[in-house]
Amino acid sequence: MNSEKISLENQGTVNKNIVSIGGIELYFSYKTLVAFRDETGLKISENVWSKTTGKFLNEISTDTKARLKNEDFLKAVEKLLDRIQIKEEAV
Repeated sequence: MNSEKISLENQGTVNKNIVSIGGIELYFSYKTLVAFRDETGLKISENVWSKTTGKFLNEISTDTKARLKNEDFLKAVEKLLDRIQIKEEAV
């Protein structure tokens, strides 16, 4: 993978980061992947964490009805990581 296509954008605090790899955006709250955007659109987990993470999820998208159950989100993440050939431990 070309390192020029990888970037990290801090959202102003330690708990909000977006990692861009090519055309994929990975949204992290602290070290936890909470949402991603790929060519099929935005996938965002329901909030099963803290109020702080909930605020970040709302910044990503206010459409809470579109959020995936956490177990479904984790399955979508697994498919994404398999597709782009990144092991979960590396994220």
